[in-house]
Amino acid sequence: MNFIWEQFNIKTFPARPVVFVGGVYNKDLSDENAAKIIDTENTTEIIPTDGDLPVHIICVGEISGDKKIIIKSSILNPQSSIYFSLKAKNKTPAVLDILCENTGKNSEIIGDVVIQNYDKLKVNIVADNLSGGTGVFIKTRILAHENTDTELMANANIVANAPGCKNDISFSVMAADGAKIKMTPAQKIHSVPTLADHAASIYRAADAQIEYLASAGMSPDDIKNVLEEAFLN
Repeated sequence: MNFIWEQFNIKTFPARPVVFVGGVYNKDLSDENAAKIIDTENTTEIIPTDGDLPVHIICVGEISGDKKIIIKSSILNPQSSIYFSLKAKNKTPAVLDILCENTGKNSEIIGDVVIQNYDKLKVNIVADNLSGGTGVFIKTRILAHENTDTELMANANIVANAPGCKNDISFSVMAADGAKIKMTPAQKIHSVPTLADHAASIYRAADAQIEYLASAGMSPDDIKNVLEEAFLN
């Protein structure tokens, strides 16, 4: 898994990897027994299997057009929770739907979505707790470059008769000049949860941070690059 770290700066750990590069399943980097994959033209459905190690779903590369990623978990072993790392960029208009369904009691889906938007980007995240004691946590960071258009939507759903669930979706955007941002987090809570949270924020560097980096001899372009790298990683 050194390739993933060296090329995309995604941390790996003892897990059963399921890797997609540029939207294409990579058998050489994956554990073929970690998940069942149903792949159609615009939709990839991933159904992780139970095991002694967690499943780590990794998606890297460029995105464009319409794409849907569905993660369905019925894992019952808490040690086999699912980790989802997506690190991508779009240079043409893109629509990305991410649907996480968890029916595995005491298991969790933990997602980290990082995208650089160079054009027009729409991301829709649906996090469904479909059984009691399940957890879905999705953290999304978007670097919106100059004059781009970004729309982020989220729907967290805890169904009836599913007590003790945990659900948390957050959006954070670092926006350049002229970037348009729209964020719409929503929740549908039908059972008493252990945790039900969401957040949406715009990140801007503090004047003190910029002044400190400038005092170290950095040019404005260097400062911009350092701040963006820190936000993404």
